[in-house]
Amino acid sequence: MTKKEIDEDKAFEQALKGKMGWKCSCSLEIVDKESSLHSVTCKNCGKIFKTNKETDLCFDCGKKR
Repeated sequence: MTKKEIDEDKAFEQALKGKMGWKCSCSLEIVDKESSLHSVTCKNCGKIFKTNKETDLCFDCGKKR
């Protein structure tokens, strides 16, 4: 790899870290964010899944109805 390619890789990595919600592109501390997802057990098949909707059925069982 040339120096130019290495510099481009570092810039890409910093931009990616910034988009991932890190405090800054050079920091390794992740910003604590509350997830809007909650675990639900499907009342039809018993599968445990995560969703942000108010539902009691998994995607597959909800599609069947």
